[in-house]
Formats: sequence, C-alpha cells, structure tokens
Amino acid sequence: MMASLHVLKGPNQGEKVTLDETNIIGRDPPKCNIVIPMNAVSREHARIERVGGRYYIEDLKSRNHTYVNNEAVETRVLLRHNDKIRICDFLATFQDDSPLPPLPRELIPSADEDEEESGGSTTVEATLSHGTNLQLEMQPAEKLKAILEISRNLSKTLELDRLLPQIVDSLFLLFKQADRCFIILAEEGVGRGSEKISKLVQKLIPKVIKTRRPQDESTARFSKTIVRRCLDTGDAFLSDDASGGVPLSQSVVDFRIRSVLCAPLSSGDGKTFGVIQLDTQDRNKRFTQDDLKLLQGVANQASIAMENAKLHEGTVVRERFRRDLELAHQVQLSFLPSRLPEVEGYEFFAHYEPALEVGGDYYDFVRLGPQRLAMLVGDVAGKGVPAALLMAKLSSDARFCLLTEKDPAQAIIKLNSLMYQHTSQMDRFVTLVAAVLDQETHTVTLINAGHPLPRLHRASDKTLSEAMSTDVVGEPLGILEHKEYLASQIQLGQGDSLLMFSDGVLDSFNVRDRAFRVSGILTAMNEGGMIRPQAAGARIVKALKQHSAGRSQHDDITLVCFGRT
Repeated sequence: MMASLHVLKGPNQGEKVTLDETNIIGRDPPKCNIVIPMNAVSREHARIERVGGRYYIEDLKSRNHTYVNNEAVETRVLLRHNDKIRICDFLATFQDDSPLPPLPRELIPSADEDEEESGGSTTVEATLSHGTNLQLEMQPAEKLKAILEISRNLSKTLELDRLLPQIVDSLFLLFKQADRCFIILAEEGVGRGSEKISKLVQKLIPKVIKTRRPQDESTARFSKTIVRRCLDTGDAFLSDDASGGVPLSQSVVDFRIRSVLCAPLSSGDGKTFGVIQLDTQDRNKRFTQDDLKLLQGVANQASIAMENAKLHEGTVVRERFRRDLELAHQVQLSFLPSRLPEVEGYEFFAHYEPALEVGGDYYDFVRLGPQRLAMLVGDVAGKGVPAALLMAKLSSDARFCLLTEKDPAQAIIKLNSLMYQHTSQMDRFVTLVAAVLDQETHTVTLINAGHPLPRLHRASDKTLSEAMSTDVVGEPLGILEHKEYLASQIQLGQGDSLLMFSDGVLDSFNVRDRAFRVSGILTAMNEGGMIRPQAAGARIVKALKQHSAGRSQHDDITLVCFGRT
C-alpha cells in the first residue's frame, strides 16, 4: 500500500493524495505537487519526504507554521499512520499502515564514533507529536492515582538521597513501557582541551540509574547528546523512535533505544539543573505526546521537591555552621583570661569584641613571678576562622616564650621564630605589644612588634602620650624569620594608666566616616576628672559605641587598661 494524505478539510475535501518520494506542499503550483490554494498558505509551506522507507514532514519556514496532531513542527517529524496534518484551514490525515522498515545499515555509525567528540548538532530526531496504535497507555484514573502517589511521596522527605530513588520508583509505576530511568544533574566545570579555561561547561552527574532488570544497572549509560539537548533548550524532549532515519550517537545504537522521554529539572528562576530521562528498547512500547506532558508535570513536581530538599539541606548546613561558630566562639573565649589580675596598688580592665563570631584579636595576662606580670595585646591579620586559629597558636606560644625567657625582648624574638614557621606559608602576620610590670619598682618594660603604640595617661596633667618611641618598634611577627626586638621602659606614678589596644579601636568609624582615633580616647578619659583604670576603660568603650552607632563593626576591638591606684 502506498502512503497517502486523506483530505478532511480544504478545497479538495475527501480526496486521497498519493505521496511520492518528495512532496512539496504550498500554494505555488509550479513548485508544489500538493497545492493548497489559500492566501494564508506560504508558496512553499512544508515538505513530506520518504527516507529509508519512512515518511518525514518538515516546515519550510512558513509564516503560519505546520502542525501535526495540533503540535507545531519545529524539526523534521516522523509521520505515522493516522497522524493529522494541519496547514492553516487545510486538514489531512497521513495514511500508511505498512510496517516500518529497519534502520538502513548506512545510517548506523561505526563503533569508533564518539558523541562527545563529534561537536556536531544533536543527532537524535525530535518527535514532538505522533499518533500511533502501538502504545501502552494507562487509563486516566490510573495516571491520576499515580500522580497523587508521587506527590505524597515527594512531600514525605527533605533528604535528597532518599528523595531521588522514590521519584524513579514512581516513574516506573507511571510509565509501564519504560525500560530504563536516569536522573542526571548538571554541575559547572572548567572547559577541557581546546575550550577556553574561563569557559564553564556542564558536567553530567547521574544521581540515580534504574533499569527493569537490576543486573543491567551496572552497565547502563545514558545518551549525553539527548541530555545536553534538553539542558540547552530547557524544553521537554520526545523521540518516539530514537533510531529513526538520521545518523545516531553511539550510545543510542549501543542500547537499542527506540523511544525516549527527557524532561528538564528547573529551579524557581528558570535555570535548568538536571533532567529526567526515560527510554524503552522495545519498538512496540513507544512513548506518546501525552506521556511527554505527564513526565514534564512529574519533573516540575520533582524540581520543586528537589529545590526544597536543597534549601533544607542548606538550612541544616548553615545551622550546623552556626553552632560550630558558637562553639568556636566559646573555645576562643576560653583562650582569653577568665578574670583580671589582682595586684596590690593596681587596677586592671579588659574588653574584647570580635567583628564576627570569632576573631583574630588577642590579649592575655601572664604571671612571670611574685613581682612580675606580663600583659599582651595582639592582632592577627584578617578576621574569622583562619585568624582565630592563628590566634590560638599565638596564645599558647606567647605564654611558652615569656615563661621560658626571662628577658622580655628575647621572649618576643623567640615567639617570632615560632610564628614564622606558620605565618610565612599563609601570607599572614601578627602585630603584638607586650608590657611586663615590675610591681616593686613600678616600671613597665615594653616591646612592640608592629602594633599601635600604647598610650600613657598621666594623672598629674591629664595628658595622653605615646608610651614608647617609634624607633624601638619592630616588624610584625611572622614576616622576617631572624628579627631583633628592642625594649623600652616607663615609670608609673600615682594614678597613671597605660592603655594597649588593637587598631579596631582607632579605626572605628561613625556614620560620617570619621574615625574614633586617639583623640576619642583622650576625650573619654578626661571627662569627669581623674578616674581609675576600670572606670577609664568602661568610659572609653561607651564612647566608642556611641561614636560608631549606626555603623556595622568591621574589625575586632580589644582594649586593655591598667595603672596605679
């Protein structure tokens, strides 16, 4: 029996038109052998062509398009018996009930062809519409029941590893003709070979592979050509005969794929992050256009469920990270002194406030003997967890060096050598100021490694001056491996106080971008007459907070104040 068109509506209604090898449909008689005399029809509107014993229809870029079974023909479409072809007001059915011939040998690629290296266009013909009697359709009630079951299953879990297998199990119940199912996610990766390094390509990660026969799962492979086509377009893809009439990718041939459904998984912003692919290897079990719509609906539900699972997973990770930061904050506080020193005739104050949950600022009080007490304030370059880890090392190493070296300057030299082994590898450094108080003589020995100069407040004239010369300030710790550090001394009189602080105090800005600076410290200390160190420290912190109100804290803040009462 020859293939033909049975005109249902149009100028030649009721006529049967026998099809040749090539058939041009349009309103221009000289060029078309099937003429539709309507102005809305293009001169050359569509072409029906016989290839390898099969008939295909394609639209010739017409104004009003060509439709098969009410679906616009976007690419070449394989025609099947009883397919309805509509061109404007013309309607006909395709008649050809002869069995489809096997794929010609010359259309099967050689075994050494590789779809990933071909670099060509998609090699599987997209068939978005067809009307075949070789279908295993489920009844509508069964489909509705299956969809409701899928919805219930997807709502029961927020764990992605449990969710994906449930989706696949539901799809096998819904699509009886499916032999294999893949859920494939796309991840960004760096370009390979001749691709530019800056260009990102999508790496396809099969998250779930399931076959009707479990023994086939270990060798199952999906067609990257089909998957990438779905990812690129973001549209559901159907081929009701993936082995039909065109050159194929090797994976389609290897697995004898006859019919394929591929639907995108998309996020709320429309970005496609994966696909669901179903295929069958039996030529008598083809997917239909309704199957495609059904899979797209399931994929939409699955996308929402997967997005919710990802959001939940992200929330769990953030909550775990928050708890870890809280624990790290508590651990870091444990490195700092739990109480202030008790020294007759002296008073002490300390304030520590990291910009983040953990920070790189450090202070400590180290008892060196009955009459000697060391006070330290340090600042690790950077903020957050990396700075906090280095601060923990600084805390232990500083104590070790001060307790094993009687000379404070030699202790800092030793500390620098220990820190250099680690900071040099991370391109980091540490600023530090150390003050060693001799309670008997009321002298303070100062060593400065690149830290803001401590300030000396004299009670006699209420002046606030630099406690040491810049000539004796050395490099920050960890920059030079062999570095000498010099010491200087000051004498504390009655009511005198020494202030040591991190640069977060001086560089705290207000809403007008004005820094607190040393002038802010002096103003706070001189308000209300002579004050003791604890009151002075509290007043400085209060003034600092008032100054920076309305601005977020951008650096760690540490202040240590001590003096004679």
